[in-house]
Amino acid sequence: MMEMVINGVSTRKVTLITEELCGAQFSKSTVSELCKNLDPVVESWNHRPLNDTRFLFVVVDAMVTKVREDGRVRSRGLLLVFGVNSEGYRELLGLHVGDSESEASWSEFFSSLKQRGLRGMELIISDQHGGRSRQSELITRALPGKGARLILCETS
Repeated sequence: MMEMVINGVSTRKVTLITEELCGAQFSKSTVSELCKNLDPVVESWNHRPLNDTRFLFVVVDAMVTKVREDGRVRSRGLLLVFGVNSEGYRELLGLHVGDSESEASWSEFFSSLKQRGLRGMELIISDQHGGRSRQSELITRALPGKGARLILCETS
């Protein structure tokens, strides 16, 4: 059941699927309670050291998603950084939920990646949407990659 949630299935759909497969009913609140067990696992993964692997290429992106906070559902910015290691494998390096794609949210996220040991990138790729008006400066200051090339892509 928890693997369904990890893969993005909503608690409502998990409830319906488990009813169909198991013949047992699980309330949305039961599914939500079970999913809370994932929080420490995700938190540990999101704070793992990154200094053991060199990521030559880094892709910076974000999306808006709905989250439940204090009993309310609201839109938040989900900031993502993917890395491609020297063997050519892509890995999600971290995620950060912020109020928006503001400079403050990105700066906090980049600082955490730097503290976890992310360095030595040769190419950093990002789009130009959201609150990143001084994006080039922010990325190059926060993500150390001596001589790293920054590519900002136009999106519509």
